[in-house]
Amino acid sequence: MLPSFLLKLFPRRPGRADAVVMAVYWLVAAPLLFIEYRAEFSLPRAVAGTAFTALLDSATVLLAVHGLLPRLLTAGQRTGALALVPAFVLLSGVGYVWGLEVVFGQQVSWQPLSLVYAAVSHARSYGLLAVVLTGKHYHDTQQRLLGAQKAQAESELRLLKAQIDPHFLFNNLNILHVLIAQDTDVASHYLDRFAGLYRYLIRHRDADFVPLAEELRFFDDYVYLLRHRFGAAYAFDTTLAPSLDPATRHVVPGTLQILVENAIKHNRGDEDSPLVVTLEVCADHLSVRNPVQPKRTAPESGGTGLLNLQARYRILTGQPVQVQRGPVFAVTVPLLTHTARRAAPAPAPLLAETAP
Repeated sequence: MLPSFLLKLFPRRPGRADAVVMAVYWLVAAPLLFIEYRAEFSLPRAVAGTAFTALLDSATVLLAVHGLLPRLLTAGQRTGALALVPAFVLLSGVGYVWGLEVVFGQQVSWQPLSLVYAAVSHARSYGLLAVVLTGKHYHDTQQRLLGAQKAQAESELRLLKAQIDPHFLFNNLNILHVLIAQDTDVASHYLDRFAGLYRYLIRHRDADFVPLAEELRFFDDYVYLLRHRFGAAYAFDTTLAPSLDPATRHVVPGTLQILVENAIKHNRGDEDSPLVVTLEVCADHLSVRNPVQPKRTAPESGGTGLLNLQARYRILTGQPVQVQRGPVFAVTVPLLTHTARRAAPAPAPLLAETAP
């Protein structure tokens, strides 16, 4: 463990992989360096010089790669990092000159220009190690990015498959069939809501985020279908903060469907004791909660819906989806005030709308 004052110098802490890379580097470089020093100095000075160079170069590279470089690449810290560059160069030069004088026993000058020259000479010494370690971190970053992109693509595919669920489609078509036989006006309205739901899914299939206002309209259509399917067994209560404009907040598409499906799938409800599912929307988050009323027969589920949603928010926003378990099950999802991801395309009419 590094002391706390040193940890502040490293926005990105050195890891075990860094130690392995540096160890392999010095296993190759140290013998060559020793041979070079032995040609000029005595055996004790060559050994001490090799050890000193390895320590000084390693410390300099760690400060540069883990301390200075991350700050230079971070917008909010770039100005401060630029101010640290002269100090870094000065310390590098001082360390190099001190080593020449104390370890190698050479007469050196401590003038400012000499320190600058020493810093340049020192850069030639640790430059290769810095390139190796920086290249390793670049490769690791690319691997993490590819992993995140793959996880996002798989997550979006699973979500799309869950949204266009054949069982859900089959159940609603059965309900529609019954309604047509009973009341054509009700059936027509049901079909409008059903079409609106799938229009939403198709429109936003390639979008990372959607306005909360559109997600709430989708939620209304979805709840309408559920009420026809389950009757009064499930009740839905929605509360929006008075000053909230849903058009200014964004969520991952299908968020409310997953949360409501999760509540209905795992909890029983009936007309005498309906399960109340509450949606509460605040300025920076929304939550869906319900009392825990487990079904007598546990549903077959791997929990992929909620895990999928958590993964999507983690990848797309870096913010967690919070899950609270207990007598009341609650899921809290962050609301975003602005997004820089793919926007939804303009709504396309359904084929039924273009028919004469």
